Amino acid sequence: MPVLSRVLASAAILAATLSAPLAPAEAACAPGSGPKLAGKDLTRVALPADLTCADLHGAKLDGVRVRSTLTRADLRGASLKGAELYDAKLAGADLREADLTEASFPNADLRGADLREAILDDATLQHSHLEGADLSGATMVRAEAYYAQFDDAKLVGVDLREADAYYADLRRADLTRVKAGKARLYNSIMIKTVLTDADLAGAELYSTAADGATFQGADVTEADLRDAMGLDLSGSTGVPKELPAPAPGCEPGSGQKYAGRDLTEVREFPDDLSCADLTGAKLDGVDLSSVRLDRAILRGASLTGTRFRSLKGADLRGARLVGAEFGSADLSGADLGSAHLSRANFGSAELRGARFVGADLRDARFGSAKGDRADFTKARMDHADLSSGQFFDAVFRDAALIGADLTFTRLKGATFKGADVTDAATDRARDADLSGSTSRMAVGWIVVLWLAGLVAAFVAVRVALRILRGRRAARRSAAESQVRFEASRLRAEEEVTSLGEEIDLLDQEGAEAEADAWHEALDAYDAAKVALAAAKDDKDLKAVRAIVHRGRDALTRPRGQTARERPKP
Repeated sequence: MPVLSRVLASAAILAATLSAPLAPAEAACAPGSGPKLAGKDLTRVALPADLTCADLHGAKLDGVRVRSTLTRADLRGASLKGAELYDAKLAGADLREADLTEASFPNADLRGADLREAILDDATLQHSHLEGADLSGATMVRAEAYYAQFDDAKLVGVDLREADAYYADLRRADLTRVKAGKARLYNSIMIKTVLTDADLAGAELYSTAADGATFQGADVTEADLRDAMGLDLSGSTGVPKELPAPAPGCEPGSGQKYAGRDLTEVREFPDDLSCADLTGAKLDGVDLSSVRLDRAILRGASLTGTRFRSLKGADLRGARLVGAEFGSADLSGADLGSAHLSRANFGSAELRGARFVGADLRDARFGSAKGDRADFTKARMDHADLSSGQFFDAVFRDAALIGADLTFTRLKGATFKGADVTDAATDRARDADLSGSTSRMAVGWIVVLWLAGLVAAFVAVRVALRILRGRRAARRSAAESQVRFEASRLRAEEEVTSLGEEIDLLDQEGAEAEADAWHEALDAYDAAKVALAAAKDDKDLKAVRAIVHRGRDALTRPRGQTARERPKP
């Protein structure tokens, strides 16, 4: 009988608590001013029908099927895990920090209730009324709140991850910093709802009415917002998976704002980003082949290797599109002025009326593209492949088409005034009128002549160097010869001087000297001085030495012997 004992004990406690007759509830009674059941375990107790303003602070009601009126009851910190509160009357109740995990509240009246920090994970709140309620800091993970009324409610910082709140009414509700990742909020009314700094990543928000809703700082990464009405994502972050279709003829830049953003890590883009502002955005290598970017602004954007589908009327001026893929894309009326498009692929693309003024299109491919009325004024198109394309009435004024391939290209009405078509393949171009264009010597011949000139210059330099070396050697040899000559001349001069001294010595002997020998030696001395003064080379110095030798021989001849009698050497 232990179970019966516990039941009887609980009944006794409850009877004692409620022994005083209950007065009719006053309209403005304060929470907790009614029956005192704080901290009681009421899981096995039959509750009275009216617990208006009751004090159930910390009470235990896990799994209890509550049918009592709990208007303005104090249920702070109470445990109601798995409790059944169908059609419960909890208006104005204080449920702060109450544990309502897996509790059922269908059609409950929670208007003005205080549910701050309450735990509502996996709870059922469908069709419930929470107008003006305060759920700040509460957790509602996986909660079911579809068709619930949250008008003017506060859900600041509420955890709504994976919750079902579709068809809910959230007009003027404050969902600041709400965590609603992967929450299902589609077809909800969010008129003037505040979603500042909310986490809406992956949330389903399609077909919502969001007129006047605030998304400043909200993360809408991969959120589904298709068919949402009155949506303004100004100040939000992240890229939604789906967006409402832009209005026909929307103004460029009036769509989503992604200017200056690095979007290279975005995994999935909306199908339509027409009129979006992507000025200076970074999208290198991103696949946008399924995204419509008509009339979008992409000025100065970094789009190297990016793939595109539709850019009708888009503004891509100054964008970096090196190696970008435009195969079969529609760029009708797009402006790509001064864009960097080297090695870009425009195969079979629609380029009617597109502008490429001053663009860098070197080595770009335009095979089978249609560029009627396209403007390529002053574009760099060196070695571009335009074969088999159609460019009726296109403008190539002052463009550089050096080495470009125009084989089988249809060019009826195209203008080439001032264009450089040097080495371009134009012989099979159809209806081409190249009047006014220029063509310099073929690049191949320029290369050959340049190489020939280089060889000639090399040979000339070698010859000049050889001549220069020869002249340097000659000057060096001449200098060395001059040094040797000066040394030889000095020695010859010394010999002439020595001869003069010997003649002076003979003259001093006076009578003993023979007049003929003296005169002969003196003549030799004078002749040697003259020859020395006129000497220019070693041969002349040799003659001087010979004259000196003759003079010295005259001085050493035995006395009385004439020159004729002197023995021949």
